[in-house]
Amino acid sequence: MPSRLAVEGLTKRFGPLSVLRGLDLRIAAGEVVCLLGENGTGKSTVVGCLARTVAHEDGTLTLDGTPLPTTPAEVRRAGVEVVWQDFGLCPDLDVVANLFLGSERRRSSGRRGLLSERAMRADALAVLGRLGLDDLPLSRPVRTLSRGQQQAVAIARPLLGNPRLLVLDEPTTALGVAGVEGLMRLVRELRDAGVAILLTSHDLDLVLELADRIVILRDGRAVADVAPHEVHRDDLLALMSGLRPDSAARRDLDRLRSLVDQLSEVEPAASLPLIVSSMASAIDQQMLCVHLLERTAAGESVLRRSAAVGMPDALLAVNGRLPVGPGGGSVGVAAETGRTVVVEDTETHPSWEAFRREAEAGGIRSAWAAPIVGSRGVLGTVSGYATAPGSLEPERVELVALYAGYAAAAIEQQRLVEELGHRNRVLEALRGMLETLAGPERVHGGLSVALLALCRGLGASAVAVHAVDGDAVTRRAAIDVTDGRLDQATDARLAAAAADVLGGAGDGSASRLWDGAAGARLRLPDSDGALVAVWAPTGEGPGGGTGLGAGTDALALLDDAARSLSLALEADELESTRREAAALRRSSELHRDLLHQVSHELRTPLTAVHGYASTLLQDDLTWDPPSTHAFLQSIARESKRMERLVSDLLDSSAISSGLLQLHADWCDPGLVAEAAMACLPDRDRMRLVVEPGVEPIWADHDRLEQVVVNLLDNGLRHGRGTVEVEIAAPRDRVLEIRVLDEGPGPPPELGDRIFEARIRGDGDRPGAGLGLAIARGVADAHGGTLASEPRDGRSCFVLRLPTEPEGEGHGRAV
Repeated sequence: MPSRLAVEGLTKRFGPLSVLRGLDLRIAAGEVVCLLGENGTGKSTVVGCLARTVAHEDGTLTLDGTPLPTTPAEVRRAGVEVVWQDFGLCPDLDVVANLFLGSERRRSSGRRGLLSERAMRADALAVLGRLGLDDLPLSRPVRTLSRGQQQAVAIARPLLGNPRLLVLDEPTTALGVAGVEGLMRLVRELRDAGVAILLTSHDLDLVLELADRIVILRDGRAVADVAPHEVHRDDLLALMSGLRPDSAARRDLDRLRSLVDQLSEVEPAASLPLIVSSMASAIDQQMLCVHLLERTAAGESVLRRSAAVGMPDALLAVNGRLPVGPGGGSVGVAAETGRTVVVEDTETHPSWEAFRREAEAGGIRSAWAAPIVGSRGVLGTVSGYATAPGSLEPERVELVALYAGYAAAAIEQQRLVEELGHRNRVLEALRGMLETLAGPERVHGGLSVALLALCRGLGASAVAVHAVDGDAVTRRAAIDVTDGRLDQATDARLAAAAADVLGGAGDGSASRLWDGAAGARLRLPDSDGALVAVWAPTGEGPGGGTGLGAGTDALALLDDAARSLSLALEADELESTRREAAALRRSSELHRDLLHQVSHELRTPLTAVHGYASTLLQDDLTWDPPSTHAFLQSIARESKRMERLVSDLLDSSAISSGLLQLHADWCDPGLVAEAAMACLPDRDRMRLVVEPGVEPIWADHDRLEQVVVNLLDNGLRHGRGTVEVEIAAPRDRVLEIRVLDEGPGPPPELGDRIFEARIRGDGDRPGAGLGLAIARGVADAHGGTLASEPRDGRSCFVLRLPTEPEGEGHGRAV
C-alpha cells in the first residue's frame, strides 16, 4: 500500500542530547498509527518535526511522495493538521474565532474584507456536531470553557481544513467519557474517509481500540511495529520499558480470546473461515485447508473442500474433492483413522505415493492433517502444507487440536441451523397449505396456491393432484415452479407417478416411487386420487429421473399434505352440499316471502281499482262528471302504485342477482330531481336547491330519477315538514345529492341494515320495504355510494356519484 506519510532516517539533537536517532515511520491513507513510548522518548519531537515547528538535522519527510514543505503555514496548506497537547488556543477569543483563526470565511459580495460571521458560525456548529458538541456556547471566550471543552475545540479546528494527515498529540488528557467516545467515533469516520492519522497517547486502551498499527519508540528509535490483535496491554508496557514480554503464550491466549469473542458475534456460516484464518496465524502456517465429510446419493463418503488459506492453484485444482482413505493422501487417512497424520517428506513417505503427483504439482514437500471430531464422529479434516520438508511441533499439534474443536462446534452449529431452517421451511409450507385450504377461497380457489406452497416446501420441481375418472386417470391441478409452465416431459412424469400410486405402489402413505418421484394416495369424496411430486431430472429412472430423491422430511411433508388435502376436499364437498341445501331453503323462503308480499301489497291497490271500477259499472247508479273523474283518478293512482310495486319487486330481484343494467349518458342532475319530484304527490312539501357550478354527469337518467323518487317518497312517508333536495357542486369529480326531511331518520339500531330489502323504518304508510335497497343498488351500479348521514337534527340521505365515466371514449355534453 503506498504511504501517505514517509519518514526516513529522522534525526534530532538538542545540544549533546540525541532525541531521535534515524527514525523510520510510514502511514498509509486510511490508516491509524499510534506512536507509543515513555516520557522523553521523542514523541512530541516527531510531532514538531512534522508540523515544521521543530527543525531536524537529518532525514527525509514526504507527503504522498512529495517533500513536506518547510514552514508551518505551508505544511497546513499541504493538508497536514496538528492537534497540540497544550491546545494552542487564544484564550480571549471566542470559539468561532479560534476555529477559524488564520482561515476566516469572507463574504462573496459586499465590501472587500468583510467577514461572513454567519457562514463561520454555521461551519462551526457543523464541525462541533461531529464531536457531539452541538450545545457548546460559541460566543464565549475559550478561557471561560472547561479544559475538556477547550480540548474539544482544539480537536475540531483541524477538521475545517479536510486534512490528508491528522496528527493527534495526547488528544484525550482533558476529555470526559462522552468526549473520548466522540473522538473515537470521529477518528473512525476520518479513517474511513481515507485520512492518515498519527496518534500519540498514554491511554493504552484507546490505542488498542483505535490503532491499525502500533509503533513503539525507545531511545529515539522505533523498536517495534505491531498490530493490536498481536499484543496485550502488558506486552506494550514491556516493549516501552525494554523488558522482554512473554509473547508466545500470551499471543496464543489473546488469539483464542479474540476468536471466542468474534465467534459469538458472527453468523454460523462465517464461523469456519474465521477459525481457519485464526488457526493459520496461531500456528504460523501459510497453507491451510478444511475438508468436510459428505455422503453422495450412492452412499459413498467423500471429503469436499470447504475453506482454504494461501493454497496454490495447482493444489486447489486437485484437492477440491478427495476420497476417504489412502487415496486422499494425509487428508483421507486422517478422516478414515480419526488421528492426526504428519508427512515430513512427501518424497520418502511410504503412504504418500497416491498423492505424490498432486503434491509435486503444487510444490508440496511436507503436509499434515488432523480430524475434526464432533459429537457423532469425524466431521472432516483440517490440513496444512509446506514447500519444504519438516515436522509439526508438539505444541502446534495441541493448538491444531484446540482449533479443530472450535471448527467441530462451528460445523455442528451450522448444520443444526440448516436442519432447523429446513424443518421450519417444511412446517411453513404445511402451515401455508393448511391456511390456504382453510381460508376463504377454500379448495376450489386455493388448491393451486396450496400446491405452490407444498412444492416450495418439498424443493420439488412440480406437484400435481390426479383423480380416477371412470377408467382413466385425469390431472385436476398441477404446479411447476421451474418456469411456471408444465411441459410435456414433466406432465408425463407426474402422470407416471400418479399411475404408480393408484396402481397399488406403496401402502397408501407417502413413499418414494422411483428416483426423483414420490407420491401418496388421496381419499377423494367421489373417487380415489394421488398427490405426487417430482424433482429436477438428471437422466435416471422412469421419465428422466433425478439424482435428488425424496428424503425422510420430504416424505413426511408429502404424507401430511395428502392427509390434509383429503380432509379439505371432503370438508369442501360437505360444505358445498350444505351451501346448496341452505340455498334451496333460502330460495324457498324467499319464494314464500315474495308470494306473501305480492299478495299482501298488491291486494290493496287491486281492491281499490276493483271497487272504483265496480262502482262506475253499476247500472242502477248515475254519477255526475266530477265524481266519475274522481273515481277514474283514484283508479289511475292505484294502478300506478301497483305498477311501481311490481317494478320495485323486479328491480330488487335484478339487483340481488347482479343483472341490473344501466343505460348511461350525460344528464342534468337538476332536471333529474325535478322529474322525480313531479312523480310524487304533495308537491308543495318538496323543495329543490341546486348550487352554482353543477354540470351534467355520466349516469342513467331513469335509474337516477328512480333513486331520487325513492328517497323523496321515503322522506314524505316517514318525515315531517318539507322534504328538501340539495345538489352540491362537484368536488374531486364527485357529485353529492342530499335528501333531507324533518323526521327522526332511520332507527340507530338498524344502522346500515336500513338499505337491506324488506327492512322498514317507522311510518304509517304501507310499503314493500324495497325503496332504499333499490336506491343503494342503483348507486352501487353507478360506482357511487348511498348513506344515511343525519345533519343538524334532520334525517339526511346522501347520494355520491362520479361525474365522469371510468376510462375514455365518452364525449362531454356541452
